[in-house]
Amino acid sequence: MGNNVSSLLASRNRDEEVGSSPGCAREEGNMFETTRGGVDVGLSTRNIAAMKKFYTEALGLEEAAVIEVPGDFVRAAGFAKGGVKLHALKSGEVLIKLLEFADPPDSGDALADSAAGFRYLTFWVKDMEAAVAHLRDAGVELLSDILSRVPERKTIFFKDPDGNLLELNWVDPAV
Repeated sequence: MGNNVSSLLASRNRDEEVGSSPGCAREEGNMFETTRGGVDVGLSTRNIAAMKKFYTEALGLEEAAVIEVPGDFVRAAGFAKGGVKLHALKSGEVLIKLLEFADPPDSGDALADSAAGFRYLTFWVKDMEAAVAHLRDAGVELLSDILSRVPERKTIFFKDPDGNLLELNWVDPAV
C-alpha cells in the first residue's frame, strides 16, 4: 500500500518505555506472563464499511481474518446480543478486532472524559512527519498539530469514523 502508518509503526522494547517493576507481567514466573508484545483491541461498530476502509487505507492494517462468532460464545463474553462477525485487522503484533453485530445496540450518550472506560488507542510510529502526511493525504481530520512536551517525543490525536480517539506517538530512538 505504499507509505502508510502501518509501515511506519515502530518496533521497540515495551519494557524500555514503561519500565519493569516487581509484579510486572514480564517478570519470570509471573502467572500473568504475556506471550506477545501488545494487546488486541475489539471495537464494536455500527459502520463496518467505513471502519474497515479507515483502518486498512488510512492506517495500513491488513485484513487477517473474518470470523463468524456464534451467539452462545458472544453471550459468554458478556455481550447481550447474539452472534457477531469479527473482522481482524493486523500490522505486526497490533490486532484491531472490528465487531459487526447483526443488530448493534445504540451507543448512547458519549461518556464524559473523566468517566471510567476506554478513551483512546495509541499507535507507535517510526516517522511522525511521514505518518501525519499520510493521514492528511488519506483525508483524516487531525485534532491538532504535532504536540511535543519534550524534543524527543511527539504526539498527535485524531478520530476514526466511529469517533474513537486515536493517538500517534513517536520517541527519538537515540534516547
